[in-house]
Amino acid sequence: MQLSRRTILNVFALLALLMPEGASLSGPLSTSKSFEEDTSPAVGNPYIMQLDRESVPVRRNGQIVSYKTTYSGQLSVGGPTAQEFKVVFDTGSGQVVLPSVGCQNATCRREGRQLYNVSSSATATAINEDGSPVPPGELCDQITIGYGTGEIKGDFAREKICLANGQHLHTDLVDSSDAISKEGLCLDVNIVMAIEMSAQPFLSFDFDGIVGLGLGALSITDDFSFFGLLAGSGKISSKHFGVFLAEGAHGERSEIAFGGHDPKHMVGPLSWAPVPMADMGYWQVEVKGIRFGNQTLDMCTDGSCRGVVDTGSSHLGVPKDLFAELFRGLSVPSGDLENCRDVVAPELEIILDGFVLKLDPENYMRPLPLAPGVNPGSKTAASAEVFAAAGLGPAEPGDTVMKCKPRMMPVNMPAPVGPHLFILGEPVLHRYYSVFDWSKPQIGFALADTPQNKKAKLGLESQSSDTLFMGQMKMVITVTARVSRVRC
Repeated sequence: MQLSRRTILNVFALLALLMPEGASLSGPLSTSKSFEEDTSPAVGNPYIMQLDRESVPVRRNGQIVSYKTTYSGQLSVGGPTAQEFKVVFDTGSGQVVLPSVGCQNATCRREGRQLYNVSSSATATAINEDGSPVPPGELCDQITIGYGTGEIKGDFAREKICLANGQHLHTDLVDSSDAISKEGLCLDVNIVMAIEMSAQPFLSFDFDGIVGLGLGALSITDDFSFFGLLAGSGKISSKHFGVFLAEGAHGERSEIAFGGHDPKHMVGPLSWAPVPMADMGYWQVEVKGIRFGNQTLDMCTDGSCRGVVDTGSSHLGVPKDLFAELFRGLSVPSGDLENCRDVVAPELEIILDGFVLKLDPENYMRPLPLAPGVNPGSKTAASAEVFAAAGLGPAEPGDTVMKCKPRMMPVNMPAPVGPHLFILGEPVLHRYYSVFDWSKPQIGFALADTPQNKKAKLGLESQSSDTLFMGQMKMVITVTARVSRVRC
């Protein structure tokens, strides 16, 4: 059987070395036609789900040195009695993945983890990769999916998936008899039932599964693309979804809006950037340049840089060749501070085509000062080598200066997506509300309605690792012959 390009691939091996958060958008920097102000994309009447933030401490020698975080919402699966799951909504991958009762390893059997039982659902059908039903007792296809940090192996099913515990932005516009208002926003989708899950990162967290929201090419086939199916279903008012991620220090709740976006989480207009190389499946933007302090780095002047906007990444990913210079430039002595978000350090600017994303230390710093030579992401040999090459290895004798260091990870991605690829994870998404437009495709950014940005607007201020990267790296499906299949 001949496999499609996106089935065999693996959306590359992004991680040879990837291991182990300005007062407003600046004015136009050029007259590029790719720059658009927020004049057309409809707010619509999106279906809004609140997300719960989970923070897991990272320890070294018994001491907490950092934290890694996820944001998850509720999913109801199957019927007549629905099975409930906590899932991460991940713009860097393309499938719905749920841990299965057929998974026996410690990661799946972690206390509190919900396991999907296909046999208990009247709405489920066991299928092969091409969507064909698997006859009882017959052999079935399997898939291995590699993420930036982690891997799963699974079988396939067709199932009813409902986004649960949400509500429309304008509830007065929803008919009380509408099925969406009763059981959630539901679709029939091809899913992956995980029968193996790696310990990193899944063992550390409470969430059960993943809903991949990447563009179509990251999905096995179109029938596995949750938002692709939703966009064509007629159940949402626009082919957009909006993401608000907050640290919650002041009680603010994170959320995701399907079918539009929620203006109350914005303190300014959206500015839009087109998605280049959309056929690769990643939500990415062209990066024109990087500045910090008074220094502009040279790497992106030839137009080779891009940034993947990834809701499943806790860090800012930086091309390996730029990592050392940028990491050193943003690392500063902590002095007497206990919280590095309050440190005085350079502003980091990510220059897009027509506007600039600006990050302060409050956005990009790890919260806790670190002892000399300690880099939370450097325990593995691959990442330790990168940190050592940056002069960030073991402490020199007598060096006692505690430092504030950025939440950054080195990225080594081959062409055509790399090698100059940035991962725009939580450090960017904590400061900017992001809107993903499936129809163009394009990504909109607006300053998020957070205490930091409110102050700025008022002019009051100018793998034992902490890294989580859920971006999908590879898919390998076993479908070639009956003898190579496994019994479901």
